[in-house]
Amino acid sequence: MSTSAGQDGAGQAYSRIYNRRLIFELLHQSGPLSRVDIAERIGLKPQTISGITRELLNQGLIQEVGKSVGQRGQPQTYLAPNPAAGYSLGMHVDRGRISIALGDLLLNVTQRMEWSGDTTDPVHTTAVMAELAETTITASGIPKADIWGIGLVLPTLNADTYEAEMTMPGWDLWRGFDVAGTLGARVALPVLLENDATAAAVGELFSHPGTAPRNAVLIYIGYGTGAGIVVDGMPMKGARGNAGELGLLPLPAPCADTAGAGVIDDQLSLHAIARLLQRPTEDLTPDVLGALHMQRDSNLMRWMETAAHTLRFLVAVVETAFDPETIFLGGVLPPSMLSALVERAYPLLPSLSAVRERQLPRLVVASLLADGPVIGGMALPVFVNTQPDFRHLYIRQVGSDERPFDHR
Repeated sequence: MSTSAGQDGAGQAYSRIYNRRLIFELLHQSGPLSRVDIAERIGLKPQTISGITRELLNQGLIQEVGKSVGQRGQPQTYLAPNPAAGYSLGMHVDRGRISIALGDLLLNVTQRMEWSGDTTDPVHTTAVMAELAETTITASGIPKADIWGIGLVLPTLNADTYEAEMTMPGWDLWRGFDVAGTLGARVALPVLLENDATAAAVGELFSHPGTAPRNAVLIYIGYGTGAGIVVDGMPMKGARGNAGELGLLPLPAPCADTAGAGVIDDQLSLHAIARLLQRPTEDLTPDVLGALHMQRDSNLMRWMETAAHTLRFLVAVVETAFDPETIFLGGVLPPSMLSALVERAYPLLPSLSAVRERQLPRLVVASLLADGPVIGGMALPVFVNTQPDFRHLYIRQVGSDERPFDHR
């Protein structure tokens, strides 16, 4: 009898926590909303919603932001997240560069830092990352206890686990290095590790004006090409965390220099541009590439033509595999080049995504671009703490389903 009562109590406790997250997530993504609006959208009983919203208000996680005017019946009070209820720190580490952004629950950036230098040694670089994080937090004046975590964004670095050799120049020493654990121990904050494409996709959807698409893909052109895949509002990771490594797809014959030769990365990447221009990739900053594009450099325009063909093929693959509402194009290239690539990719290949009535284009340039990974990193602790269905995403990283949000 006592066992049954204990099980019922555990079930009720889990249900309460789940409903808290569900209501807060709805307010975070779609607020301000009244309690009636919440009931209509998620189907909980009014007394359950009243109890949970009262609790969230008392804990300072949400706030009242006004009342309905000119409507029949009792005026409705609108609720929205309290931006100052918690903060998160995003950190994007790329070759030779570290970007940091600290922001509130609505991703309003309160402090930023940029650092340039040698990132080949993970031990030294992690020490720099920890120092930058501490400096950013101190400069913001935000107590560390109010920061929910660090979203750390890096390229995918587990190439040594595969049969085929997949090297990334500048990252050789990082293989097998526990960067999240090392940084977390130094800064004394939870660290969530993500790749740049998935982080950029999360940042894009969190920053999307209006209602964000629940199914979308962000193709990210960096040193290689990857994709952040969001299915039903959740980033898709795959069995080994490698979903979206589109750059390893074999090139189709029309896109390849030699029929059947090479992979997507050989055409659609910063590495491919550097090879064609015969310049080191580290020299090809967005400003340099933007100037070359403005000058219509012949070699760069040759790359643009080939890359657009490859992108058109990649869009068809993504649409067939995931049926997204839209595909965003982002990455390290300047906005002018990304916009030109999108224009050159149209008309896109026929697919089931080519429906007559669409709310969003099949392929469009992302809005965050260079900021995508760091803003996405900043969004990760918020996302993980408030998503009701987060368990399968980061449970291996944080070790449990314990979150600051549940203990206010």
